[in-house]
Amino acid sequence: MTRDQYFEMCDMLGNQPIESEIPVDFDDFPLEAQQALSVYRMLKDEWEGFNGLYLGKSFIGLTEILDYMEVDVPDRKLIVQLIKLIDNVRIQLINKREQKPASQH
Repeated sequence: MTRDQYFEMCDMLGNQPIESEIPVDFDDFPLEAQQALSVYRMLKDEWEGFNGLYLGKSFIGLTEILDYMEVDVPDRKLIVQLIKLIDNVRIQLINKREQKPASQH
């Protein structure tokens, strides 16, 4: 749900918006977080073929993507750290979702 949809829903229901429930827009993130998310989306997903485990993003071509996105060199260390953080969380979420209960094996 977008921020606008949330406000529209509150208006239709006659409720006051609750600050902690207002969805975050991409533009609300700091520039470095926006850059990290944009670069992350451009990286290729890597899957382990036999077990179907998600291995995360391939970092092949990362330097070229950072150049293309015009990420300043001093900011690149932080951007890469944010990308690794995003990737680690996503790996856990996808693999947890993809795991089948033992009774289905």
